[in-house]
Amino acid sequence: MKRFFAPGFGRSVGIVVAVLSLIAQVGLLALGGWGILNVSMVRDWLTVGKAVDNARIDEYVARAGLSSAGRFYLLAAHPTLHSPETFDESCPNPEAGIAVLGCYSVSDDTIHLLDIMDDTFTTLEPVVAAHETLHAVWTRLDPVERTTVSAEIEKSFAGISNPDLLGRLAPYKSLTPDQRVAELFAILGTESATVTPALEEFYTRYFDNRQACVELALSAANTIAEISSSIESVGSQILSLEVAAKDALTTYTRDKRTLLQDIESFNAHAEIPGYFSSSSDFTRERGSLRRRQTELEKSRVALNEMIEQYNSLIEQMSVLNARAMRLNTALGIDASAMLLVPAEP
Repeated sequence: MKRFFAPGFGRSVGIVVAVLSLIAQVGLLALGGWGILNVSMVRDWLTVGKAVDNARIDEYVARAGLSSAGRFYLLAAHPTLHSPETFDESCPNPEAGIAVLGCYSVSDDTIHLLDIMDDTFTTLEPVVAAHETLHAVWTRLDPVERTTVSAEIEKSFAGISNPDLLGRLAPYKSLTPDQRVAELFAILGTESATVTPALEEFYTRYFDNRQACVELALSAANTIAEISSSIESVGSQILSLEVAAKDALTTYTRDKRTLLQDIESFNAHAEIPGYFSSSSDFTRERGSLRRRQTELEKSRVALNEMIEQYNSLIEQMSVLNARAMRLNTALGIDASAMLLVPAEP
């Protein structure tokens, strides 16, 4: 048997996979406060008017169900698609093991999006674009409207029962109230199937089909859950089988050693004339040893089958880990910081 490592997906402890933040906001929003409260509509129109056609951005708009107004504010924030190398410069990630896929910079009113190169998670890109668009929208709301919308955001948040979405929102508890409501505005708009009627009506300004975006987010979340669950399940089977194999090997080794000693003793006694009082005693003891040999052989076969199953699971884990590591790279997660847990029989 051999050593294996189970890095999991994103940040992991052993083979139990931690929550992956699908869209983590970089600190620019926190640092910028509400920096752009009165952006000139004229400036936005000039920016959008000068925007170069980008098929990928238009694809995100269509797949996320954004309206013409949603597209307008996305373009108004100068969206830039980045490779992992240039993305890190624009959206620095302060925490290893968490995927930052996009960010909105209040200081210069720009949106930065990671170009995810793995087809598994292309469903995330439109969601991220819509998420960051809502941040750009939020900075443009006047204080009165923002207060009204904030009340609906809190009502919508209070009605959420989806444990996965609540888990996604948990890290934002440490934000200031203003930061928190801005993040909720973007997350609920792109990931929550239900919000208050008033908030839903507000979102219709920026979405023709908001549920299309929610469904994309759910699809990505299900993919992550499937990968995480597979790694956890296979890892759990490996660890359980490892314990069983160790115990079986210990028992087999002990029984084999005892049997060989007893066979050696029997053979020695058989050389001594008159040691066995009758042929039936000799036959009975020899039969007992043969039955023990048969049972020991069964134990050996079962142990080998257990080892084969163990090695098969190791191969499965290797494939899953390779997939997870590939996706970690595609999502810009620093896999080197993950906690690796060795397991060897």
